[in-house]
Amino acid sequence: MVKNVYLFNNFFKKKIEILNIYILLLVLIDIFCKNLIIKNIKLYKFYYICSYLNFIYLRNYGIIFGFFQNYQNIFLFLIKINITILVILIFIKDNFNQLIYNCLFSGILSNLINRIQYGFIIDFIDLHIYNYHFPVFNIADILICFGVIILIKDIFLNIK
Repeated sequence: MVKNVYLFNNFFKKKIEILNIYILLLVLIDIFCKNLIIKNIKLYKFYYICSYLNFIYLRNYGIIFGFFQNYQNIFLFLIKINITILVILIFIKDNFNQLIYNCLFSGILSNLINRIQYGFIIDFIDLHIYNYHFPVFNIADILICFGVIILIKDIFLNIK
């Protein structure tokens, strides 16, 4: 019995260590890129990369892609709930997809750090086709969208 408890605790300890490394790496990449943008591009100015991509420094007071700009307190509350749910899921679900957890948690955490530090989220990736511009976003938004897409795929594949 004691051996089983030890193996169980050791399994979760290793699982958490690996998750923390991935999450920390993804958050650091996002924060590093956002800091490069803040230091090198003036607010609302764009930097041409290629015919379909610009970098532009925008302050996003809303949620993903700038929607719902005037609901700061609600966002912080919802973010805390999402993080709590993700942490609970990782412990209670044996087959919870680690990629989903890493993407969602690191994206949410990185944007939360921005929101606490600055009161807004730094967006800078401007994808466009000719004159049609997709809403400006950041790496954390990519991680969140990717995590949600994989989560939806997993939900539909597991429905029986």
